[in-house]
Amino acid sequence: MSRSSPSRAQTEPLAAICAVSIFAIALGLYAVAAHPILPGSSEQATADRTIDYVWDDIEEDGVFNAADSADDIDDHIAGSSLPAGSTVSVTVTVIDHGGEQRIAGTTFPSGYPDETDASDIAELERYIDEEGVPDRASVATRSIPVAVVSRADIRSGTLRVSVW
Repeated sequence: MSRSSPSRAQTEPLAAICAVSIFAIALGLYAVAAHPILPGSSEQATADRTIDYVWDDIEEDGVFNAADSADDIDDHIAGSSLPAGSTVSVTVTVIDHGGEQRIAGTTFPSGYPDETDASDIAELERYIDEEGVPDRASVATRSIPVAVVSRADIRSGTLRVSVW
């Protein structure tokens, strides 16, 4: 047999197609299996990113000023800081007399600010007060300094952001 045999080092077309197909399927299965462990691709990553954006919106010189901002915290949070298509609940609490006290909070329905109005927000806040945040929500918390009465009265607080 000569070295230039026409059948040397050739593969049947059907076998080559099967091999490439099996490789593509295996690669797809690997991508699906590895997706949850990739950074920035889980539900928790959404809450973690959102809490960073919300903190950037509500802090002044590294402190949440509850004396000035507690009643209108929703005015300080930009719609662009919230994940599109998700409902978000934001709560600020402080440690007071041995327990946590809620000093500020708001909720943003899915579609905020363009597709919602004040009645949607009020309805969602009533639901959260009665039922609480759903179990399926992604929750992130962060310790923050809170100026409760004045800039001189700073206490330890917690910023909690729930996304679902």
